[in-house]
Amino acid sequence: MKSFTVLQIVALIAGTMAYPNMEPVKNGGRPSGILVDEDAVPVVNVTTCGGYINSSSATISYQPGASIRADQVCVWVVKAPYDSIRFHLVSTGLGENDGLYLTRFINLIPGFQYNISTIGENYTYTAGPVLVTLSVGHAPTRGFTLQFFSSGLADVSTPDYTGYTSLTLNNGNFSYPADGSNYRNNERAFFLVNPTVPSIRTLRFTRMDLESASGCTYDAVVIYNWYENRYNQITRVCGTQLPPVLTLESGLGLVTFETDSSVVQTGFSFEWL
Repeated sequence: MKSFTVLQIVALIAGTMAYPNMEPVKNGGRPSGILVDEDAVPVVNVTTCGGYINSSSATISYQPGASIRADQVCVWVVKAPYDSIRFHLVSTGLGENDGLYLTRFINLIPGFQYNISTIGENYTYTAGPVLVTLSVGHAPTRGFTLQFFSSGLADVSTPDYTGYTSLTLNNGNFSYPADGSNYRNNERAFFLVNPTVPSIRTLRFTRMDLESASGCTYDAVVIYNWYENRYNQITRVCGTQLPPVLTLESGLGLVTFETDSSVVQTGFSFEWL
């Protein structure tokens, strides 16, 4: 059974008084108005180069003590059920030209970012998904072990994603929706172009059919390029306009897709080479 401190109990009572009609939301079997402690130990262990982690806690253990090739880029998407996420670097063999970054990813927008390098130091975010990005310099390096723990109230402000794909082949093409139907209202989807073998890549859209509006305020595709260790927005498009051909210097690109509550079209297609 989870234990609560005096301060947590006081905070819980205050929260109940402030929001007496709070609707309970199921999240791991717990209502949203209950404060939850961190797991005693991580409940998931991830050893792959990148992935989607929807868990209250996890260990990301990528090649600890072993070699990682030069220019390697890996992205882990962390979506935790509670409104506080604490990251803790357990061990690292990364060099001064390598980086391990935590990027806030609320509303499909890359935001505030930490570069984590100090073993034992804690890095905490309040609510929302986080992108964990490993960016290796131009020489081979060693791996790391990173843990995260989620606690607090249920995060009811972050809706589920309607689509997610990590595209890890050296080249290929992708369409959304994949079945050729129209996309849906209130979509929140994103796609990572992140080939396993590091190299400069070219991203080219071959089809675009979205609801059109000035500033693309209704439905929109937004493209980010991982460059100089940051997600940089390159363009925002809608309607039938194709974005320019893009060069992904690190080989990593992020494509987000969001729609409003009316009017649907057939979506978009792109290829990476």
